[in-house]
Amino acid sequence: MTTHQTTEISNEGVLWISGRWLIPPLIFLLIWLGIPTLAPNAPFSWLAHEQAAWILSRGSGIVGYFLLTLSTVWGLILSSKLVKKKVPPAAALTLHNYLSWTAIGLSVFHAAVLLLDNYYRFTITNLLVPFTGPYSPFWVGLGVVSLYIMVITSLSWVWRTQIGQKTWRRLHYVTFLAYFFTTGHGMMAGTDTNQLSMMYAISGFVVLFLTFNRILTSLGKTDK
Repeated sequence: MTTHQTTEISNEGVLWISGRWLIPPLIFLLIWLGIPTLAPNAPFSWLAHEQAAWILSRGSGIVGYFLLTLSTVWGLILSSKLVKKKVPPAAALTLHNYLSWTAIGLSVFHAAVLLLDNYYRFTITNLLVPFTGPYSPFWVGLGVVSLYIMVITSLSWVWRTQIGQKTWRRLHYVTFLAYFFTTGHGMMAGTDTNQLSMMYAISGFVVLFLTFNRILTSLGKTDK
């Protein structure tokens, strides 16, 4: 590869990676615009509402799920090598990692803000130990389990050299559990499932479609 080509790819990678800093303000905007569906008198009166903590938890949970979907979809696209020639590898992996950790951050906030809720008395133990909460313990517990899975698989990037590439890849398959557990958590524990049914349907369809495409691609290579 020539020096010119290397420089071009490097510059392209920098642009992709630096673009990730646009995500936090986008997240804030999505939460802020999404709150009116949960509190009709938004954007300001919901702050004084007795269910403000619940509303903020749901808003951050929705955006967190959206980012988890993006991370899952992007991971499937990368594993299928659909953008191999269009996106620099370093930038592609950085974006995937960034989406994952941002989804984790929002998920932690989504749970932690429930400590401020005056209706359902969540404790730190309820948030750390699955299936012990005062509200919909099974489905909320699945959300806690999925968060742990997300953290472990995201941290595995740091351990990839120590655990080996094959083990790392196998561990990464567990992210599908995190996605499906989170989907079940959102649909069954959420108080706004009817309004968000289209989001869950589109998310599930895209993830399943890319998953089957990935499986068929792998089978095709095996046959050869």
